[in-house]
Amino acid sequence: MLRVLGLSAAEQDLYEALVEHSPVTLEELDRLAAQHLPPGLTGAVAVRLEELGLIALLPEDPPRFVVVPPEMGLDALIRERARELAEARLRVGQLATRYHRTTAAQESGGLVEVVIGREAVLRRFEQLQRGTRKEIRMFDAPPYAGVVGGNTQEFDLLSRGVDYRVVYDRRAIEVRGTLQAIAGYIAAGEQVRVGDVPMKLVLSDCPMGLVPLRHDLQMVESALVVHDSTLLDALTALFEMYWERAVPLHISHGRAQLAETTSPTGAQRDLLARLVAGQTDKAIAAHLGWSDRTVRRHVRAMMIQLDAQTRFQAGYQAVLRGWLTDEKSSQDDATTA
Repeated sequence: MLRVLGLSAAEQDLYEALVEHSPVTLEELDRLAAQHLPPGLTGAVAVRLEELGLIALLPEDPPRFVVVPPEMGLDALIRERARELAEARLRVGQLATRYHRTTAAQESGGLVEVVIGREAVLRRFEQLQRGTRKEIRMFDAPPYAGVVGGNTQEFDLLSRGVDYRVVYDRRAIEVRGTLQAIAGYIAAGEQVRVGDVPMKLVLSDCPMGLVPLRHDLQMVESALVVHDSTLLDALTALFEMYWERAVPLHISHGRAQLAETTSPTGAQRDLLARLVAGQTDKAIAAHLGWSDRTVRRHVRAMMIQLDAQTRFQAGYQAVLRGWLTDEKSSQDDATTA
């Protein structure tokens, strides 16, 4: 049991024997040691016990060995071991910090890459598409690193069954040539919606993502390649949120349009304005003098008319069509008259 304090088995045996027979002369020590130790070890063991501060040699005639009270001698060893363990624990903490710092740097270096240069960004975009198995999701917004509609690789992947879901920023459809390019992608099978996207983004099921390094450069001159990580999960959730809010895009005769619909009535405009404001069915019903059921029926009809899958999309579509603006203009004209 005392080995944890640095004593060997022989040292512990002799020490415990001396505890019961101290003090002893050299001759008595030899006889005592003969009962507990192999021949020839008495002197070395006694010297070691003296070095540990467990016994002392009294300068008497004849000289005698006496045991230092255990609560003093052994407690001193315990304190020394405690000090050494504390130092070891501190060293372990320092080594752990260095280890985790190095590991984190290695892991982060493998999960996120920085790509600099227009050509390098385009090359990584091509690699990302090439590694896709089932689906690519994108936020598309100007400026563009290449020719608008120049992603010929997409047509090949669409023909092989890879799905593309793209949310185009409203600014994108205003860039010359973009609508024509989008029409080509739609004809090939791309699923398209329009909204206000926060940045350029490309997501592949590799899994891998491509995002701008700096927001103001828009992934033209530099980008981050994000590999499988919680960051990639967050980017995926961001895309799905914006996809849900975005509205389907239809292109007719080179112009961004939706299916032809009749102009809304005054009540429909009022209903849409309150949908955009986020009012509940109950509040809308109270204002229009309708029942809750009538409000829900009109909302469903408006969603079908606007080709919208959610109330948010219906409100957004109404804004794109200028319906709410038209209402305000009509009111202004009536006031002026």
